[in-house]
Amino acid sequence: MKITALIKQSLKSIWSNKIRSSLTILGVVIGIAAVISLVGLGKGLQDNVTSNISSLGTTDVTISSQDPDRQTSERGPGGGDGPIGGGAPRGGFSFGGGTTATITTAEYEYIKNLDGISEASPNESTQIAVTKSSTSDTASQYQVYGVDSDYFSLEDLQLTDGKNLSVSQIANASKVVLIGSDAAEELFGDESPVGKPIYFSDTKYTIIGVFESSDTSSSDGPGGGFPGGVNRVTSSFVTGYEAWLKLADKKKLSSITAKASSEDVVDSVASTIETKLYSDHDVTEDDADVAVATSKDLLNTVSSVTSGFTTTLAGIAAISLVVGGIGIMNIMLVTVTERTREIGLRRALGAKRRHVVYQFLLESVLLTLIGGLIGVAIGILFGSNATSLISSGFGGGRLAGGSDTQVVIDMTTILIAVGVSCAIGIVFGLFPALKASRLDPVEALRYE
Repeated sequence: MKITALIKQSLKSIWSNKIRSSLTILGVVIGIAAVISLVGLGKGLQDNVTSNISSLGTTDVTISSQDPDRQTSERGPGGGDGPIGGGAPRGGFSFGGGTTATITTAEYEYIKNLDGISEASPNESTQIAVTKSSTSDTASQYQVYGVDSDYFSLEDLQLTDGKNLSVSQIANASKVVLIGSDAAEELFGDESPVGKPIYFSDTKYTIIGVFESSDTSSSDGPGGGFPGGVNRVTSSFVTGYEAWLKLADKKKLSSITAKASSEDVVDSVASTIETKLYSDHDVTEDDADVAVATSKDLLNTVSSVTSGFTTTLAGIAAISLVVGGIGIMNIMLVTVTERTREIGLRRALGAKRRHVVYQFLLESVLLTLIGGLIGVAIGILFGSNATSLISSGFGGGRLAGGSDTQVVIDMTTILIAVGVSCAIGIVFGLFPALKASRLDPVEALRYE
């Protein structure tokens, strides 16, 4: 029997039971649409996270204190005393807080002057009561960062008034400070704060400059920020790290951000720093009280997590495909029972068992293929509108660091979905088809 004749007969059989066929196809449609849209969402989130991490800089190296008694999976750069947790690494990422600082200033100087390092700065912070005069009865809580002069370049911050911290001011722990543009507006209004005194817990500092982020409206820009566009750095103060250590009554640093001179030396520089710190602290990787990480390390970790997330979404959606496949099998078994006399007649007229198998298997595949194609169309339609749905459900569609999340539906996903739908037709249609082919022609003709 020609394949064209089999297809015509299968389509005729499907069309003759329109309602039943439609309900059977519906299960496959829901399953395929769910797989297409959820896998697309997972890939979109993965691309978004990867893009955000890559934007941090492929030459960045972060050196952080960590608790050696915690499990490796729980380890992360430590924090200072403030609620934000000790100067988050670039891009607003922060990992834990409250870990004891373990990096000495001498070790920082070694890192800063290491061949292959172009810029470096401590990244410390603590929250302090701030007043405009020594006799003020009211104080506001502000975050105060302890940094080196490279900090502004590393965090893409720009001076709008005054000057940056000098090498001598940092080394001598001079009581000078720079103020963020938002904090300056809150405390001094339209007046220039440069040259004016500010008091940190009754200790007088002099404001020498004002800075702002390159994009203060961005919640994910350099320097980090809170959701909703409030940039935490421009709402804070910055002083030299030596002065900060005295102000916070600290002896050691908890976090350092450095930039390698090129991508080619990132891994070697990170390895050198790690070896140096492990040797100084007399620790191994298993009990290390300091961690050295690059953007590549973070990217690999997050990519692994998001890939697992996407796979989980696909697995959940695939359950509905299995349910749809069971529906296909059920309907095909009913069809075999209804068409028993027809099967007997075909066998009596010379049809071979394989022809009967082909007939019912083709009907099953056509049902799932039609459902698969409709499901793909619905999945793509949902995907194209998913950004607005995410926007209304997740605060402006800003996930994984603030960029608009786009559902990614590629041709590979579509081809796999269509292929899976056909495979379901074969797997769940094979048993009914074999059952039909094994009917005794004589008994089938006598079937009422």
